[in-house]
Amino acid sequence: MEIKIAFSGIGGVGGYYGGKLAHFYRQSENIKIYFISRGENLEVISREGLKIQTLHEEIIAHPTLATHSPKDIGPVDYLFCTTKSYDLAGNLEEIRPLIGPSTVIIPLLNGANITEEIRRLVPGHQVWYGCVYIGARLSAPGTVSKFTEQDRLWFGDPEGDRLRQAELLQLMSRAGISALNPADIHDRIWRKFFLISLSATLTSYYDQSIGEVLEFHRSGYEKLGEELYAVAQAQGIHLPQDMIRQVIADQEKMPYDATTSMHTDFRKHKPTELETLTGYVVENGKALHLPVPSYEMMYKELKTR
Repeated sequence: MEIKIAFSGIGGVGGYYGGKLAHFYRQSENIKIYFISRGENLEVISREGLKIQTLHEEIIAHPTLATHSPKDIGPVDYLFCTTKSYDLAGNLEEIRPLIGPSTVIIPLLNGANITEEIRRLVPGHQVWYGCVYIGARLSAPGTVSKFTEQDRLWFGDPEGDRLRQAELLQLMSRAGISALNPADIHDRIWRKFFLISLSATLTSYYDQSIGEVLEFHRSGYEKLGEELYAVAQAQGIHLPQDMIRQVIADQEKMPYDATTSMHTDFRKHKPTELETLTGYVVENGKALHLPVPSYEMMYKELKTR
């Protein structure tokens, strides 16, 4: 039985995981891997393949097909969405030809409510939850560089088809991907959201690196953390009591000059994930009648940039 897997957005995340699958199943007659890309990135991949560089190896991945036209592929079994959250609605409209009655959509985007948003945009389709921890970027057209030693990919839906979740887990694990299908996927997504929401908001607001924020504005982690923790609890999310301490400890392991992608986007005057990572907390604080004054103040100021 043929299984078709597509990745929409061949950047650091989509390129790394899609590339790993394409390389491992390159001789398979049953597993087909497709890339949706565009521009110079697509040109290089089509001509030379996708180069994946890690700390220990370099591979060249050749998908079944790399194209800018989803109609060339048709409905797939598993569709990984790896674009930025601000591109989500437009991207889903573009890739509609990939989505059929049996398609499962797995988002690997930053955000606490991405699955719910996709379900709203494409009602009636199977949409699971997804989350990744990885340091990877598109370092050049057709080249993905993974600069962290480890990575983790979590996916699934506690109420979804267990057999299909087991099938995808097996496919990914065979390809050497550190994938997990945990029952507490909601809480795991929120743990990542807690980290990136605090860090992205603070680095962007102060226009400083992670190290500088920790040195000069450490209390910001505590103020935002307390507000976000209350919002999470009110939504029934189970987070460790020392979640704020864990976030600070994780950030202390980062290079002093490291920053967040949202901060980088602000500096480059590009579209940002402000609504997903900061505005979402403000919106839910109001809906839950919970005060989030620090988030509100930073969100209001960042909206003017």
